[in-house]
This record gives sequence, C-alpha cells and structure tokens, in this order.
Amino acid sequence: MQVKKLGERGIISMIHRMQSSPPPGFVGIGDDAAVLPGNTAGWVVSQDMLVEEIHFRWDWATPDQVGSKAAQVNLSDIAAMGGRPVAALTSLAVPASTSSEVLESLYRGMTRAFDPLGVVILGGDTVGAVDRLVLDVVILGVPADGGPVFRRGARPGDRLLVSGRLGASYAGYMLLSHGHVWPGENVDDRSVLTAHLEPEARTRLGQAAAPWVHAMTDVSDGLAAEVGELTQFGAVGVDVRLDRLPVCRATQAVAARYGTDSWEWALFGGEDYELLMAVPPSHVEQVMRAGREMGVAITDIGVFTDAGRTRWLDGEDERTLDGDRAFDHFSR
Repeated sequence: MQVKKLGERGIISMIHRMQSSPPPGFVGIGDDAAVLPGNTAGWVVSQDMLVEEIHFRWDWATPDQVGSKAAQVNLSDIAAMGGRPVAALTSLAVPASTSSEVLESLYRGMTRAFDPLGVVILGGDTVGAVDRLVLDVVILGVPADGGPVFRRGARPGDRLLVSGRLGASYAGYMLLSHGHVWPGENVDDRSVLTAHLEPEARTRLGQAAAPWVHAMTDVSDGLAAEVGELTQFGAVGVDVRLDRLPVCRATQAVAARYGTDSWEWALFGGEDYELLMAVPPSHVEQVMRAGREMGVAITDIGVFTDAGRTRWLDGEDERTLDGDRAFDHFSR
C-alpha cells in the first residue's frame, strides 16, 4: 500500500500500535499535544535530521537500518550529556508514492532502538514530500544525578579516554561508496558496514561514566574535531597518542585496500558515535570498570595539559594534521 492511500491518520495509528504505552504521567499519541510530567532537574534535549540522499541511500540501507540510525544518533547526544533518554518526537516528510511497508520498517527500526531503553514516541508531525524522505527526531532525557555533563570542564592532568573503536563507520562508508552492499563479502566488511549502517549509542555507558568525568562528548564528526570541542574552553591543551587510537583490524584491512592510513579515518571520518571523556586520574578505573561491565572497550589515548594547544604524537614524533577536515554539511 502506498502512503497516499494509508493517509496521515493511518500513519499515526501505525506508529501508535508499534510501541508500548507511555509510562504513568505521560500522554502520547492521540491528543493535540504530548504531556510530560514535571522534572525539577530539567531536561536534556537532542534533535537530528536525516535526509534521503544526504544522510542515507535506499540502495545502501534498509528502512529498518535508517530508522534505527535516526534514533541512535540522537541517543548518542543524550549519552554524551550523561542523560537518561525517556521520550521522543518524530517528524516525517515522505513522498506519497512511498510504500507503507517501508514506513512501517522505518519506525520498527526506531522502536527497536528505543524499546530497550524505555523510550516512547509521544508525537510529532507527518507531511508530504516531493521527491525524498526526511526524518527528524527529537529526544528528551533526564540529566545525570549530578547534573548534565558538558564539553567544557577538562582540566590539566585529566586523561583522555575514548570508548569502542574509531574509523570503522567511515570504513563502511568507503565500501558502500565503492559499490559493496550489505552485508558484505566477509567478516571484515560486515563489521565496518554494521558500524556505519547500524551504529549503537553508548547510552548506558554515558550514564555510568557521568559521575566520574569532568567533560564528555560523542565522536560524531571525527576525533580531531571532537578533541577540539573539549579543548576550546578553559585554555587547556591535550597530548593525543596516535599510536594508541583504537582502530580495529577490520578498519585497518579496509583502509589498506584503498591505500589509506586507518588513523586518518579515525581522526576525520566521523559517525563513530563513541564517547570521548576527560577523566581525572583518580577516577579512570571507575570508568574502565563501567566499560568492562558493559562489554565496551575503553582506551586511554592521551592527557590534558596547560599548554593551550593540541599535540598529535606518533611515538617520539609530533604530527601536523592537514587542516580542519571535520564533516560539514555545507562544505560540499
């Protein structure tokens, strides 16, 4: 069935029946506006938009994967604040010729990401589009007990820790852009394609790390850009060890296939959605332990300094990076 036959009310009904009922005190789909109970700690709010042919392509990703990624990129921002996500709003611009099965799979992917965290979709908007689908997601979360964790706050002596692996998402993008398709031809391909098409926000790790960190952000635009975000406040610098970057074997294999140093993908690739943290030395073990309990590797890749600049160290040598190569939507 095409969306134009399903209609807006049919779309709303479909979304409504795909998820659990809102928790007590919340009013979701079915009224003029959503209702959230009062929260004296305030709210943390994230919003991201995915546009067909800009952020995803139907010949690369399934609707389920697109829906899941739309949820995860927002959950990652909440994780970076140490928050607990509780509710979501979604707005959709969709061509009338789109299959209702595509739309159902899209929202199935979103609810697959939201359900384990108890996040419910409370409402949003649906409109027609001329030629491409646009999905906008807003997530509301509750701050950590000590308040939200900001990018600012790093201090000289803090260790620079990062979760998971870096560069894998860009490795997956490279495969897709060179004609490879999901799920890939071997284990390495599948690993990096999963990182790009099915990222997983470190939501629970962000909550667990929040009491122990001075500053935190997520790696959405590449490590180099995110290090810059953590050092732009307070006149702090940082020494980053390039030889310690957590680049997995699969990413290295794909980079070698295209004649590229994998650390460049770690620094500039983006869309890894890992957490980058400034952690005082006395609390590093607590963060490491939280990672171990969740099965997420945590790597110490450097130290914050009072030098006021970033040094990229490769063994005994300092490397100069080739300008600002972070992803920018308007630089194309």
